[in-house]
Amino acid sequence: MSRTLPPGLRRAFGARARCCALAVAITGTAAAQAAAGPSTASAVVTLHYQDRPPYSAPGAGGVPRGLVADAARSAVEAAGLAVAWSLTPSQRQLALIQQGQGLHCGIGWYRNAEREALGKYSRPLYRDQPLGALARNDAGLVEGMPVGDALSGHAASLLLKEGYSYGPVLDAAIAALPAAPRRTAAEMTQIARMLAAGRAGWTIVAPEEAQELLARADTPVSALRNIRLSQVPSGPTRHLYCNRAVPDDWLSRFDSALAPLR
Repeated sequence: MSRTLPPGLRRAFGARARCCALAVAITGTAAAQAAAGPSTASAVVTLHYQDRPPYSAPGAGGVPRGLVADAARSAVEAAGLAVAWSLTPSQRQLALIQQGQGLHCGIGWYRNAEREALGKYSRPLYRDQPLGALARNDAGLVEGMPVGDALSGHAASLLLKEGYSYGPVLDAAIAALPAAPRRTAAEMTQIARMLAAGRAGWTIVAPEEAQELLARADTPVSALRNIRLSQVPSGPTRHLYCNRAVPDDWLSRFDSALAPLR
């Protein structure tokens, strides 16, 4: 048996139903926004850099300077993006980008398939000169030596940076060596000291960085020299490397404001 509600109750129940429907709609919208992640307007992305001249080094007010840092800073300012700068060791950067929480990008990273599977990249910030060697005078490397000869004949004294890529061609050549070269988590200035102390014979490095390492007063360099290698591909490009939580539209705005490589 049906009963008809009095008009007053019908109005009350109708208002309550409309209120509940609105609440569900608002909650659904909030949930959808949360699932989509932070918007570009609200996103504050931490940009991590290394003390690694000539690419980046601490500058005034905590803002880095250098070949890569200047390009990144100019794009951020032109796009009006909110960032926080952080001086962070390279291995910590990789952990934050590939496994951490929050919004993180590292500046100046080479692009490779392994990293790309765990993060995303900006357009190029800078292209290195063709890679060469920083070597001890007694390491056996000579100016203009083919890079294949250097790798096959002197792999035992090669010291590489843990977590670094040397571009797809050299990465493949290094992976094909009969024995894996030694790697270290030390930063490049410390690697230069290790070479000077005789703990290794040589490392792979871009010429512009090798010159900086040789020029730094805190690096003993009398036993070291910058060697040009031949049959080396064009220098790899350096990028912003970001975790997947960084909004795509944030990265798109950064890319749009980034000056093209010369």
